[in-house]
Amino acid sequence: MKVPGLRWNARAAFALGAVTLGAAAVTALQSFVPGEALTALRSLIPGETQIFQLMLFGWIGVALGRFTVGAEPSPVPRGGQTAARRETAVKEEKVDRVLRHIAKVLTTHLTDSESFSERLDGANERLSHEQSAGPVKDIVLALIDDNRDMRDKLFNVKNQLEESRLQVMQLQTNLERAEEAGLRDVVTAIGNRRFFDACFAEEVEKARRLGDGFCLALADIDRFKHVNDRFGHLVGDRLLRLFANILAQNVRGQDKVARFGGEEFALIFPGARLVDAVSAVERIRGILEAKQWTVEPSGERVGKVTASFGVARLSADESATDLLRRVDQLLHEAKVQGRNRVVADGENDVAPSSRRPSRDRRAAAG
Repeated sequence: MKVPGLRWNARAAFALGAVTLGAAAVTALQSFVPGEALTALRSLIPGETQIFQLMLFGWIGVALGRFTVGAEPSPVPRGGQTAARRETAVKEEKVDRVLRHIAKVLTTHLTDSESFSERLDGANERLSHEQSAGPVKDIVLALIDDNRDMRDKLFNVKNQLEESRLQVMQLQTNLERAEEAGLRDVVTAIGNRRFFDACFAEEVEKARRLGDGFCLALADIDRFKHVNDRFGHLVGDRLLRLFANILAQNVRGQDKVARFGGEEFALIFPGARLVDAVSAVERIRGILEAKQWTVEPSGERVGKVTASFGVARLSADESATDLLRRVDQLLHEAKVQGRNRVVADGENDVAPSSRRPSRDRRAAAG
């Protein structure tokens, strides 16, 4: 049975042991290498290369081995995809920054190790001319081999580290693509219901936390079933796409547009007053009404296509579910009143033509 991460930890432990033995060997030279040979050998070893620093690099190897053991990605809860995506991006950025820093440390140490190896080679060449330097020469040769072996191991770790960083980047790209595909409506190419649920919950929570205004609108294409029945679903899908484009092109950058279901669409207006949301929705209604639709390539006239809208502003202590229910009721009232209109809740800050009708007006319209 294979234990995940065991090979990495074994390699890291071996690296730690190797550098510890190397440091101990350097220290041991002081006790049995006499005279000028010891002085010459000491001059070859950089003063800043202390046992503690060698141990530190061994520790980095152990930490790297534990750090690169694969972990199962945690599932993103429904309704929190946007916040989870932002949190994941922050974590991935930190991971990438740590990996880059460790790679830089390893590269620096490889450079120092190469320089140290060259000085050991020079010492070995000089000691070969000394008749009484046999034991010292053997020690230097052993250190050269150990240093070369350690350098090769560090080089392999550096390559594996870079490969891990590239795999993290590729995984991030794949996750973003998969998540984007899961939040996009396949017909209209705008956000789907899952996208709406996540954004709606997040923006309502943000509005409550910051005390900002927040408005929601629902739109429904009038008599869409008649278009499908007469001209077919391909024409109906094209109409959905064109309406989605009108919605997306006539809202602010921070606003969100999504297909709520069927021929119904949702518009989220963070930080907006009711009068501003109503104005945007009324502009969209007018643009749609002004267009004349034809079936391509036959040129058969579809005629005028209209939509009805319900708009409301988030009230104090109102839940997201209650706001959605209230906007849906306003949309229903727009349908009852004769379609092709905007019905908004609130008597003080919207235009008279978009106000919610009184009971007498609703009775007369019915």
